[in-house]
Amino acid sequence: MTPASGNRSERALDAEFRSIVRDFAPQLYRQAYRMLGDSEEATEAVQEVLLNVHRSLVDFRGDCALATWIYRIALNTFFTFRRRQRNQPLPLIEPEDAQALVDEDGDLEKEYDRKETREQLARCIAKLSPKESAAITLFYMDGFGYKEIASIMGTSLSSVGLLIHRGREHLHVLLTGKKERAGK
Repeated sequence: MTPASGNRSERALDAEFRSIVRDFAPQLYRQAYRMLGDSEEATEAVQEVLLNVHRSLVDFRGDCALATWIYRIALNTFFTFRRRQRNQPLPLIEPEDAQALVDEDGDLEKEYDRKETREQLARCIAKLSPKESAAITLFYMDGFGYKEIASIMGTSLSSVGLLIHRGREHLHVLLTGKKERAGK
């Protein structure tokens, strides 16, 4: 979805914004949750992103892909939220998640273990530097390529590669407690 011109009507902008919300809100929430490690913070951050997108949509000229522009706004917002929450503890399991575990069919213990693994990974990703966290989640979880990530983050391809490499190494240390990987 690229704007045809800078003279879009208010009705066209509203329709474009509704489409953006429908198409991007779930992805933005997942990215925010991975970076922030807290569902309430993620929800608040996504609302702020969408508010910023709505305010700025009239100025979007289509110099880059719409997704790139939205993710630039999102990452800047998520970085701000990360700075604010540095000293706040991260919850292990949200009350609504615990209820979902109880209501699920199947093996509760297996589901709890999967949930605990996801939560542990989210907590570890939230401990990475904001740029490492963004690069790791954009690449591995949202499926963006290096070129797209470089454009979103306003950096070079080599910087993206370095952020992903360092992020993986830091995650390995956080998840295993081992400073060096086996075989190195």
